[in-house]
Amino acid sequence: MSGQVFLEQPELHSKAPHRAALLTYPGNLKEALRQAVEDPSKTLFGVAHGIPSTFATKVLASTRPDFIWIDVEHGMFNRLELHDAIHAAQHHSEGQTLVIVRVPKHDEISLTTALDAGAAGIVIPHVETADDVKNMMKEMYYPPIGQRSFSPWTFTPGVSDASLYPGDNYNITTANRHVCVIPQIESVKGVENIDEIAAVEGVSALMFGPGDFSIDAGIPIKLAGEPHPTFAAAMTKWAMAAQRNGIPLFGAALSMDMVPMLMQQGYRAIAVAFDVWGLAGMVSGSLKQGREFAKQAAGTATP
Repeated sequence: MSGQVFLEQPELHSKAPHRAALLTYPGNLKEALRQAVEDPSKTLFGVAHGIPSTFATKVLASTRPDFIWIDVEHGMFNRLELHDAIHAAQHHSEGQTLVIVRVPKHDEISLTTALDAGAAGIVIPHVETADDVKNMMKEMYYPPIGQRSFSPWTFTPGVSDASLYPGDNYNITTANRHVCVIPQIESVKGVENIDEIAAVEGVSALMFGPGDFSIDAGIPIKLAGEPHPTFAAAMTKWAMAAQRNGIPLFGAALSMDMVPMLMQQGYRAIAVAFDVWGLAGMVSGSLKQGREFAKQAAGTATP
């Protein structure tokens, strides 16, 4: 024990280069992705969060992933859980974890809640045209970029209105600089229009939806093994559009050996764990191992 107070021990302090001035405001995901594109060694690694529990969020955040991707489209998060989960992710990681939220398309309540709570990235599912992205941007960003409404409940005047920059009242400009829009392409039409979508000014990353695309294209869903030719062609067109526009890819690795390949393809934000799958896999593996030991022990004499 050093006997020094906390402030005199900088090695104990959290290094969070992309956090906002306040942990209730969005971290700088735009800059984190820019740096990852410039230097692939700074690729972001995170966890997909589908369990609607702020306790689970705190556990995930304590591991300090680069990002937590909260899925509100398919995860059962209500408005208060989403709000508190975003705060929990940022506070329990001491600002090291950026929060990305996939909101259901045309769900203004989820979008507003995520942004007001400090989400740094918004995944827009089922994007099929450039206008889909432009219309969402109007709701995501404050003027002059969009028409986002200002909330009086995200700060306390004179107490929690700190800004990163002078003249940026209540971090409005900072929010516009930090928050990323991430269109998700998951239909045949979306792939057909991918060049126009990727060219929209302000798109920060692109995501692909393999399950929904496969269903829409009338091909089997395959999470492993040799991809269907239609699927492979769509993924190639999607990735090439991103590359031509200097946009990183966002997605998930179903196994760790996929990471080098994904990075080579242009992924710069990769979910390497799914909370639901991870929990189920851990329990399933332990049960299987326990039953195997039971079979072995059943054939031995009791001492």
